[in-house]
Amino acid sequence: MIRWTTRLACLGAALLLSAGAIAADAYDLAQVKARGQIRVALYKDFEPFSDDEKGGSGVDFDIARLLAEKLGVKLQPLWFDADENTDDDLRNMVWRGTLFGYGPADFMMHVPVDKEYMAKNDKVIFFAPYYRERFAIARNLERVDKLESLEAFRSQKIGVEGATYPDTILLSADAGAYRANVVHYKTAGEAIQGLKNGEVSAVMAMQGELEGGLAGAKGFAISEPPLPVINRRQWPLGLAVKAGHEELARALQQALNELASDGSLAKAFARHGVTYRAP
Repeated sequence: MIRWTTRLACLGAALLLSAGAIAADAYDLAQVKARGQIRVALYKDFEPFSDDEKGGSGVDFDIARLLAEKLGVKLQPLWFDADENTDDDLRNMVWRGTLFGYGPADFMMHVPVDKEYMAKNDKVIFFAPYYRERFAIARNLERVDKLESLEAFRSQKIGVEGATYPDTILLSADAGAYRANVVHYKTAGEAIQGLKNGEVSAVMAMQGELEGGLAGAKGFAISEPPLPVINRRQWPLGLAVKAGHEELARALQQALNELASDGSLAKAFARHGVTYRAP
């Protein structure tokens, strides 16, 4: 996922025009229905979950479209680049809007639904978990046929998105034994492409990204990292609306429950090569 950098401030008004800046408050259910549109915050360049190219695609995009249909309104995506952390994303896209006048949306996709985290963010309502994410390792089976430990990476290269939790783990595991073979990429997507191109023998990233990036590719396997400290780190992802918008949250929760019950939710994941894991 692409992170904002200081170059953003230099783009100024040109960025606002290209992004289609929307200076408005987040709406509750009655206002959404009256307008006939619902603005949904979706991460840009975050395959297989959301991608703004060619009008929009991805698991989250498809789910947002289905939710809008359930509410009887049109989907209006608000695409955005991830900031330094999720707190910044929630501020920019849910309860305030950016300093450049873009946002906020009426609700946001792909938000961690965690009790401790929720308690620290009283300006947001977290709800409707729809997927459980975890870290995994994808590997080239010709180079790494088994993954019972990390020993293979004393000689084989493993790719990772820089400055992430998997990066920290790989650099420090077994007193830095694998440090020389850790290859850093700007994004998980680039790391996965490096795996497919043969630049590295494996990649550690979020399982959903690995599955989507390798969908249809032969000769690869995805499995849990042979490290209990990583396997315990699993988290549900859901939706978020601005605090006080309980009616919209209830309506979206009901709509999501219906999508889960009739199989539409699982189908949305399957279309993009991702295994649906209930939260």
